[in-house]
Amino acid sequence: MIFSKSLDHCVAVAAFLVACATPLCAQPSQQLTRPKVEGKVILGSVLFEGDGDEDIEHKAVGAALRVYVTKRLSFEPEYLYMRHSDNDQDHIIQPNIAYDFTDPTNRLVAYGIAGAGVLYHKDSLFGRGRSVSTWTLSAGGGLKVFLTNRLFVSPEFRVGREPSFRATINVGYVFLGRR
Repeated sequence: MIFSKSLDHCVAVAAFLVACATPLCAQPSQQLTRPKVEGKVILGSVLFEGDGDEDIEHKAVGAALRVYVTKRLSFEPEYLYMRHSDNDQDHIIQPNIAYDFTDPTNRLVAYGIAGAGVLYHKDSLFGRGRSVSTWTLSAGGGLKVFLTNRLFVSPEFRVGREPSFRATINVGYVFLGRR
């Protein structure tokens, strides 16, 4: 299955980045403030349920901006572009709520995330274009690995409706906080 190869690649990249970050974790710790605003770029794969037993894999790229409302709770609107082919493309605009399970001043921060939004689907079948809008919903979690006090990578996995599964690697930066 193509998706399992993409998932293997995502896991391999995440493992490599964690291994690169390990020496940074051994440095003497300094007192960091909690993050207040961070942005991230999203790269990965998603699965849509197809007709029958076949799932349809899309490559995904996007961006999000996370704004903390408390020490651990944050609001994160995101945009995600997903592409299967020239004839099958999707866009998601989705506000999310995220919660940091571990202290957000640590080098490793486990978090949960959930949201609902709008999916815009565009395809072409037999030369006829079609556009459809529907709702989307997803929930999951990830692990932020800080490479520096502000730069992080985070593998993230979600399940939901439209798409049914999502595996991404995020690269982010804390614009306010963590000093």
